[in-house]
Amino acid sequence: MKRIGVSLMALGLIACTPAPAPEAPTTSTEIPVAGTSVRAGCDANATRDWSAVGSQYYIVEAEAHGATCPEAVATIRIKSTEGQVLFTHDYPIRDVSLAFRPNNDQTGLRDEIDSWTQNVSETGSAGELPVWPSGAARPPGFQPAVARNVYEQARGNQSALFCYPDGSESNACVAVSGTTATLLGSKTPESD
Repeated sequence: MKRIGVSLMALGLIACTPAPAPEAPTTSTEIPVAGTSVRAGCDANATRDWSAVGSQYYIVEAEAHGATCPEAVATIRIKSTEGQVLFTHDYPIRDVSLAFRPNNDQTGLRDEIDSWTQNVSETGSAGELPVWPSGAARPPGFQPAVARNVYEQARGNQSALFCYPDGSESNACVAVSGTTATLLGSKTPESD
């Protein structure tokens, strides 16, 4: 009987003893070395709302990333107001001297990226583009990226037109209608 009593007492003590607290998880935080930045390189971005002809609304985004500003690659993007990407194109900034100074710094690149999102089309309508005469290799003052019928259809439909610098002397022009965007080509200066 003594054994049963001692056993019950031992069980009672065990039941009344609080369970050991769980060990707190250990965490470590790396402290960056003073004077180092979290991200190295040259980065800039800009966003602009575009109210196109025909009560169409779009978002124009531009960004540039590179190990250095002269090595940066710039991207221009046209999106619907719902966020659908309709057009995107990448350019090394050194190839777009009409928009970017190749030896610029971070602050200058931010200003240039913001300017790049501005539509340089004169009217905002594809109707401003020169007629592509039948049988001609291309329209005057324009280097096409599409077939003549696509180009002339955009002109005839008076599609919304977004143009931006894409070289040293040219402006790329994108026709946009609804959720369709087409790079028509580049306006170029006339040369004899």
